Amino acid sequence: MGSIPDVHHYERLIGTVNRSSSPFKGPPSPAVDAAWAELTDYGAISISEATFEKLNASKNAVRVPAEYGGGRMAFVEAIHQLHCLESLWQHTYPDYYIEAARKIRTNNQEWHEHMDHCVDMLRHKLMCDADVHLITYNWLKGHDAPHPNFNTARQCRDFESVKRYVSRKALDGSKLPKLYFEKPKDGSVMEYEEPPFDPLADGWPSQP
Repeated sequence: MGSIPDVHHYERLIGTVNRSSSPFKGPPSPAVDAAWAELTDYGAISISEATFEKLNASKNAVRVPAEYGGGRMAFVEAIHQLHCLESLWQHTYPDYYIEAARKIRTNNQEWHEHMDHCVDMLRHKLMCDADVHLITYNWLKGHDAPHPNFNTARQCRDFESVKRYVSRKALDGSKLPKLYFEKPKDGSVMEYEEPPFDPLADGWPSQP
């Protein structure tokens, strides 16, 4: 990712079932929402052509117009993954997240497609990284069976450095008339039926 500092640190995960062990656990509240927002309230960024060339990305990826700084439009995977996780968590509290529950009723198919997308992206990430840290067991009072100890130590990327990078590279949506870049109508860009799997795939010239 070029400019993202490769900073790591060791931390011990508090993995108990107790809700108070994490600010991201329910029951939902303004404080829990604020904690999640600190992780997910980030939008698209602009990356340089030098960074873009290091990616195995579609050669026709969206360019940021020069008047908005140039480069290529991008989004950091970790932010999207956290958005997916938050969406799944919110749907376990339909009485609190009423708008999310309303979407299920009004467009059930679209909701399922979105959730299927999120689950599959997270599945792939978990399988791709295949965390092989080992969970041990302890004896607990009142339990006859061994109890897993999820309080594990691990080396983690410094997420604060990721947030700083995203903030520094963020596109300023307030300057856009519709909060997004409109597709040029001069035939200068390539269009696709679906996002291309093959980075070298050509699409169809947009119609002027």
